[in-house]
Amino acid sequence: MGCFPKFFGAAMLGGLVCFLAPPPTCASAASEKQKSLDEWRSLTSPTAEPPRVFVKGDQIRFYFQAETNVVEFSADWDRFRIPTRAYKVHSAMLHWNQRLSRIPEGAHAWHEATVISGAEWHRLATNLIAALAPQSPGHAAYYQAFLADGLLYRDIEGVPKFALLGEQPKDVVIDHRYSVVETLQILARVVDENLTRSHPGGSLFLVMAPDASRFTQPLLLDRQQKRCLCLTPAALYDTTERGLTLTATAQGFIALVPESHGLALLKNPVSSAARLCDIGLQTAIRFLRLPLPKLVAQGPPVGNPKGMDLAQWEMWLDRYTGTQREDGSLNLLIDGDRFFSRLRQAIGEATNHVWVNVFIFDKDDVAVRIADLLKQRSEQVDIRIILDRMGSIAAGMVPPATPLPEDFVAPSSMSAYLAKKSQVKVRAFLNPWFSTEHSKVFLIDGTHAWIGGMNLGREYRYEWHDMMVELEGPIVTSLEGEFRREWAHEGLLGDLAYTIVLAGEPIQAQAPPSSDQWIKIRRLPTKTFWKPFSAAVLKSLQKAQSYIYIENPYLFDKRVISDLVRARQRGVDVRVVLPRVNDFKTGGRSNLVVANYLFQHGVRVYFYPGMTHAKALLVDGWACVGSANLNNLSLRYTHEQNIATSDPAFAAHLKQELFTEDFARSYELNETISIDWMDSLADLILENF
Repeated sequence: MGCFPKFFGAAMLGGLVCFLAPPPTCASAASEKQKSLDEWRSLTSPTAEPPRVFVKGDQIRFYFQAETNVVEFSADWDRFRIPTRAYKVHSAMLHWNQRLSRIPEGAHAWHEATVISGAEWHRLATNLIAALAPQSPGHAAYYQAFLADGLLYRDIEGVPKFALLGEQPKDVVIDHRYSVVETLQILARVVDENLTRSHPGGSLFLVMAPDASRFTQPLLLDRQQKRCLCLTPAALYDTTERGLTLTATAQGFIALVPESHGLALLKNPVSSAARLCDIGLQTAIRFLRLPLPKLVAQGPPVGNPKGMDLAQWEMWLDRYTGTQREDGSLNLLIDGDRFFSRLRQAIGEATNHVWVNVFIFDKDDVAVRIADLLKQRSEQVDIRIILDRMGSIAAGMVPPATPLPEDFVAPSSMSAYLAKKSQVKVRAFLNPWFSTEHSKVFLIDGTHAWIGGMNLGREYRYEWHDMMVELEGPIVTSLEGEFRREWAHEGLLGDLAYTIVLAGEPIQAQAPPSSDQWIKIRRLPTKTFWKPFSAAVLKSLQKAQSYIYIENPYLFDKRVISDLVRARQRGVDVRVVLPRVNDFKTGGRSNLVVANYLFQHGVRVYFYPGMTHAKALLVDGWACVGSANLNNLSLRYTHEQNIATSDPAFAAHLKQELFTEDFARSYELNETISIDWMDSLADLILENF
């Protein structure tokens, strides 16, 4: 599911934790946060003396001379295990140590770094901007989390310049969008080249890059070990305002007990009982699975270009999944800047309604901007939002990976914020028996729909690699009909209202579409007692003859993994893209175990440079994308919305724009990764998620 590890686990347990955990003293904690930020800003100001910096293994310490005192900040980080073609990159948070440790000058194993700051930094920055800006006038490159999420471009005269993402001149074209990992690797290479010339004998450097609009975020460059580390003040991620405050405690308790297991059962007794039976049945089936196959041979070489018969495959899906093909069109929107720009445009141009069914409506700056636009438009058009209650509450407790604006104040409740001084209507999926509405469906005016992996929050807009598809045509009518039923179901009349809408909804006749206007598209949801997505995915892997391409951050289901290995044993070209940086530490550990197993059995495994949240499957020209992960939850339990098609043009676009691009950007595994017992334990645990 979208942000399965970070948010779903928190969503299911977060309410209980909130209820049991005592709330912190907010004023005191906020005061400490601000003191830490003020201290860091003062110590790294342009007029301040640079710190002395010492590194040992995976630890770093900063010592600043402030008047008559010495102030220390320190950080540590996990060891680098996933191989890379370039510098190994990572990030870590600097903590203010008010109990000063001894300066390790001359101490064993501690090495002092050469600090690049002041005038030397400005000379280096000039070289960086010139080197990183594209050579062609009017073209730009986006370097995530570098220079405040900025673009480097050249104007019509060829002069390199900087602009914030979204604020570049209209005639500037963005050629490349680099993830945080790619950005750091490029920076490391260019900085290395510059420092080789200016400091030929040095190997350990700390680059202090000031920015007037944000906090200084130092860059550690270890030329000897080929590693680069981005360092950020930990106080920027302080969760005092977003964490287990009294408000969050109350929200978690209310959502978990009186709402999910009180109100939901009263207003939706039939569907809640059915959901409980479904959970029990799926859990029983879950324990009947066979273990992973222990295959020895690498399998025959790939080389079957024919692929499965897609016409017969579609007939199989007609017969065995209970779904049907519908007419419509598809357009890929890869990454947040494309989707969020298109979504804001569509909301602004809506003439009748905007309906949203989303797992997470976060409380960060990106989500608030979308909320403000929806509130503004609610005076002219009908705005309806369905959000997953526990998913949204839990997401609001977790800070994003990049710092929020310093002056940003999150609302205490997104549902309340949306409804306040507006005509926005909000209803929540109430999570009976810890079930989850994990779909991401956006509907506007009955003409356009968007489905995929993106929720409303900063991660999806700026931080992660992700994908949505835009739909037009008759299939949008079907999605809107489903939204009406879900909207009724989440109201106070619950099951009764759902039944009334289901029985009384008129069937709208559709004009026969021209054969050259639409393609055939199939919806593959996961619902209570109805699992067409699971059936389609597993059978497609078993039928594949030519190739299987998968990109998914949470590949935990052992049935899927087994079928991938068996397909490779048949000579199928099997390739899997996993995130190099998983938003969920336990998920990252499991990814290493899965990657080793797949690699050892001939599957080509790629690590995307950063967090990829895209959920895509391409089998012999059959494409399937949407909200579902390849884990036990999405295949069996959570409500999901996915679409699939055998249209050759869309399959070709998906193959080129997502898979071919990501294969080229990613590191292909060519040897097994060192794992430990904690990795194996994580993989064992996540078999059930």
